[in-house]
Amino acid sequence: MPQKIKRWFMFCEPCGFRKIITADNPESEDLTEVKRVNVPGGAPRLDPVTKKTVYRDSLSTTKMFKCLECGRGCVCKRLPDVYADAYKSVDDRIRKEKEESEKQQRIDDGTPEKREAGPEYDPDIGFMG
Repeated sequence: MPQKIKRWFMFCEPCGFRKIITADNPESEDLTEVKRVNVPGGAPRLDPVTKKTVYRDSLSTTKMFKCLECGRGCVCKRLPDVYADAYKSVDDRIRKEKEESEKQQRIDDGTPEKREAGPEYDPDIGFMG
């Protein structure tokens, strides 16, 4: 199963700056995160059975970064489906090219392909069938 690459869509409303951020991209190190606190889930309530105070869980907030253009805080949102589909096709093509180059390298070197143990693998006889 190929590893999914994490991407976010950064949009600054005041200046209109847009950028697609990748988690493993070195440009993501230039981002400055703005610290945010979690939103309280509500007032505590009294449990009628145990007669103890029950606190509600707080809601997490989305990450906020400083805009690279104007310096104001902007929220990173989930990548829209149009961009996600386009990037998925590019990632698949790159993965296939990498697999083909590794296969060609193995053929040139004469080393066998490494097999991973799956559900049909029998450790006693070492057979996958």
